[in-house]
Amino acid sequence: MSTRSTYALINSDALRSNIRIIRENLPEGTAIMAMVKANAYGHGIIDCSRIAQEEGIDFLGIAFASEGVMIRKAGITMPIILMTPPEPEELDALIEYGIETIICSRDTISTLNQKSLSRNTRIPVHVFIDTGMHRDGIMPEETVTMVQAILQTPGLHWKGICTHFATADADDMSFMLKQKDLFTACLKELEALNLNPEFTHIGNSAALMRIPENIGNLARPGLSIYGYSPVKGLFPGLRPILSLHSTVMSIRKVKQGESVSYGRSFIAEKDTIIGTIPIGYGDGLFRGLTGKLQCIINGMKFPIVGNICMDECMVDLGDSNIQAGSTVTFIGNDNGTEQSAEDLASLLNTIPYEITTAISARVPRIIA
Repeated sequence: MSTRSTYALINSDALRSNIRIIRENLPEGTAIMAMVKANAYGHGIIDCSRIAQEEGIDFLGIAFASEGVMIRKAGITMPIILMTPPEPEELDALIEYGIETIICSRDTISTLNQKSLSRNTRIPVHVFIDTGMHRDGIMPEETVTMVQAILQTPGLHWKGICTHFATADADDMSFMLKQKDLFTACLKELEALNLNPEFTHIGNSAALMRIPENIGNLARPGLSIYGYSPVKGLFPGLRPILSLHSTVMSIRKVKQGESVSYGRSFIAEKDTIIGTIPIGYGDGLFRGLTGKLQCIINGMKFPIVGNICMDECMVDLGDSNIQAGSTVTFIGNDNGTEQSAEDLASLLNTIPYEITTAISARVPRIIA
C-alpha cells in the first residue's frame, strides 16, 4: 500500500500487450530477452520480471549481479543474463544465483572457471564481440580463440555470442549494417570450424524493429517492452506502461510581483493561485525542467513555475477552480490530455530512457 500521494502507476495489461506485439513481429522461433536492468528502466524490476515470466519470455537481461540477486530472491526462476562485463566482486553471486554472463576477457574466463569448479558447477557464458560500439567486448579477430579457450575450460559452458549496436535508432543505417556484417563474419568463421552457439543475439529494440530477420535467434527488447518505439512508425500498438502522478497538496494566493520558490526565478505577472505538489528532483523530476514543464489536472495543462525543489514543485493554477487534493499527472493521460516520457525528454534534449530510469526508488510503483 502506498504511503505517498506521489506514485508511478504500472499498467500490467499494456506490458503484456507490448510483449505480445513484439513477439508477433519477430521471425517464428526467435527467443526474447526482456531487458529489466536499471529497475526495468524505472518501471519496477520485480513486477516486470514476474510478468515477463508469466508471458513466456525466455531470458531477463540485467546490468549488475545485484539485480539478478533481487530477481532470484523474489522467486523468479527464468534464465538471467548479465549483459555487462562481470566485476570480480560479482562472480560468486553469478554462480550462487544461477546467472549467466557475457565474457569479454581471458582473465574472466580463468577466474570464473576457478570459482565454478570450487562449487562443482558450470556457468553458461556468452562471448561479447566489439563490432564498433567500443564499450565492451573482444575484438572480432579474437572470436575463435576466445571461444576455443572457453570450450577448453571445464567450469564454463559456451552458450551464446553477441554484440551491441551503436546507431540502430539513427536514420542512417550504414554503421549498424557494418556492425551486422562484422558479426556475421565472426559467426561464419566459427561455423567453418563447426563451432555453433545455441544463441546469437544482437537485436536491441531499434534493431529488432528494423532488421528482425538479421538479429540472430534471441531478441533483446528494452524500451519497446515498456511502450516506447525508438523508431517511429514501427510496431504500432505499443503503449507506455508507466504514468506518473501526484496531488495538489496545498494552494495559496500570490500577488502580482511576488515570487515563487528558490532564487525567485518566477515573478507573478498578475495575481494568481499557486499549488504545491509533493514531487521534486529527489523523485526524478529533473530540476532542468524548471520553466519548461507542464502538468495535467482535470484534463487541463498548467505550467510548473519557480525552481523545482528536491521534494516539491509549484504549479500556476491561474484563476481556475482547482482544489487541494486534485490529482496531478506528469506522465500519462488525464481526461484525454496526455503527456509522455518522450515529451519530457524533448524538453531536456534527452531520451525517454533517462526520464523513466530517473524516477527514484522513493516513488512507489503500483501495479494495475
